[in-house]
Amino acid sequence: MKPTEHDITLMERYFDSELSVEEMATFSARLQHDQIFRSLVEREKIIIGAIRNQGLLDNLHYLKSVEEKIQGNHAHHSLAGIRTWYYYAAAAVVALLIAVKVLLPGQPTSEELFAEYFTPYQNVFEPTLRGTDMTTKRTEAFQAYETENYSRAALLFNELLAVKKEPEVLFLLGNTNLMLGQVSEARENFVTLINEFDDMDLQAKWYLSLCYLKSDDRENARKMLRELGETEISYASKAKELLEKVN
Repeated sequence: MKPTEHDITLMERYFDSELSVEEMATFSARLQHDQIFRSLVEREKIIIGAIRNQGLLDNLHYLKSVEEKIQGNHAHHSLAGIRTWYYYAAAAVVALLIAVKVLLPGQPTSEELFAEYFTPYQNVFEPTLRGTDMTTKRTEAFQAYETENYSRAALLFNELLAVKKEPEVLFLLGNTNLMLGQVSEARENFVTLINEFDDMDLQAKWYLSLCYLKSDDRENARKMLRELGETEISYASKAKELLEKVN
């Protein structure tokens, strides 16, 4: 299947880190659920890498041409020969790197793994009361989260936590902050939940591992994923799968 023009533009903006929060969420969901799209992204990553490395090779060719002109104007042949050998060797190394990058799949970056595995938590803990006049702050916060109005949800969740800390609110606020790109805040939410409550601590560890991954802290990400892999919760299989890619 050939990528559409929209897909190509989307992938180019992803590799240039130009996606908005909403676009990143959509991109992450497609990576997780659309095998064809994920294959296209992997292929595009290889092509972009080869093009960028080819640019380095072109620069070396230019340096080689400059060196040849220097040789024609100066009599220091021995020194020129050494320099020429250096440029040829450097060009050969770059060409080899290009071949390896094209032929062998590279290790995915932390950002790419985060995009592949992160989706905000969907099963909200209590039903919002639709069709009624009840508009309590708690109900409004949950509704904002469900409708992906994350800025509003973050504001309301923080107001609720200022009155009383609750594990479900901390958990959703952590997810909300991740969607808003506020990784340090999300990490703090999940760490507080794990340290202060017995409820939902395993689910919090999954999202905390993604926080570490987003921050390129692979050591702590691996620690969380190993702990989850030893459990029997629903995240265990995903944790084992992700751990293999992070190692």
